[in-house]
Amino acid sequence: MKCVFGIDGGGTSSRLRVESVEGVEMYYAEGGSTNPNSNDRTAVEATFADLFSRAQTEAGIGIGDFVAGFAGSAGVDRKDDVVSFAAIIRKATGYAGPLGIGNDAEPALAGALDDTEGLLLIAGTGSIAFGRARDGSTVRAGGLGHLLGDEGSAWRIAFDAICRSLRSAEGRDLHTELLGAAIQHFGLASSDAFIPFVYGSLDKKRIARFARVVGEYRNRGDLLAIDLFDKAAGELALLAASVHDRIAARLEKKRLAFRGGLIESDESLRRDTESRIRARISGIEIVPSVADAARGACILARALAT
Repeated sequence: MKCVFGIDGGGTSSRLRVESVEGVEMYYAEGGSTNPNSNDRTAVEATFADLFSRAQTEAGIGIGDFVAGFAGSAGVDRKDDVVSFAAIIRKATGYAGPLGIGNDAEPALAGALDDTEGLLLIAGTGSIAFGRARDGSTVRAGGLGHLLGDEGSAWRIAFDAICRSLRSAEGRDLHTELLGAAIQHFGLASSDAFIPFVYGSLDKKRIARFARVVGEYRNRGDLLAIDLFDKAAGELALLAASVHDRIAARLEKKRLAFRGGLIESDESLRRDTESRIRARISGIEIVPSVADAARGACILARALAT
């Protein structure tokens, strides 16, 4: 039995997919977080040990059956991260064969495009753009988190909506009905409660969910909500263009896919972003996403094997 494995690791959960060298799924399992920045090394090792142990127990797939593997994970961003993450996997599993390591955007790209090269724009709670050439070289833009970046994301739209609606109440921004909507959405007593709400216990995901409400107000014609989504589309197009401009010379195909809960669920944002990208990147082909990141990790693993 010869097979490859792919790992899609995130901040809250991880997925192990095993495929034959021909691309047929043989096993799938989910485990805990693999982000090395939010978990200690022992916990990440335990997650990998559990996933591969279950593959052996439940499907009879042992470490010796793998001819290659690829693991993408949140928190793996620098060269030092790649080296240490590979060491964690090898120690936890005993696997000694060809192993690719990257940020979780890399297998997400391969899965979305069903290919090892192209461009991917992710806009969910956070945002990032990623590009990969067939020679394995990669480029990214964004992905710096909610304090340093996440432009065009649900977090940024929602948080800016709160900030700017407070400004609007003082006559310093566009007219909006978003302040009352935000107070009601978050269950606050008044606008004054935003100070302890934000500074006391900032919950990124909770705030990001308010982006859906901002989208509803945009659809009603709220001027501030319209401006927030207009700026988001512009920022997302800039992310995609930044990646394209730095890797285009090495691409055989200029294809781009979208992933992420915000841009996949908001047709208006997706349409506006696509329009801006086409205006900035001549000849770009924007295609529907094909598969998930676990599948993409297996695609990259097979590329290593061959």
